[in-house]
Amino acid sequence: MDHGEGATVGAVRIRIRRVGGFTGNIAVGAELESGERPPAEAARLEAAVHGLRWGAPASAPPHPDAFRYEVDLPDSPDKGTAVLQESELTGDLQPLRVQLEQHGVVGPSRRPG
Repeated sequence: MDHGEGATVGAVRIRIRRVGGFTGNIAVGAELESGERPPAEAARLEAAVHGLRWGAPASAPPHPDAFRYEVDLPDSPDKGTAVLQESELTGDLQPLRVQLEQHGVVGPSRRPG
């Protein structure tokens, strides 16, 4: 079965939001599809995302104005949300930070509903 150039079997759509910071009332959000990444990077990103602490309470921020990152899988809402501190968004999760910086959309810090 052909999944297209750069696509991986089991590609995952990932949504990330950055909240907090000095103003605290603005969020920046973005989505990415792992299958649009080079296959090796996609596999590492998918493994890192699947290994997150889904639904666990957020750890204490290192300082009051720290950013936190909320990650969820829109196609698997039952997983809940994984909340990360800035220091945890490294290594194989780095593509999430890059996507947010390059394509993030500003919105309110609270989700509707």
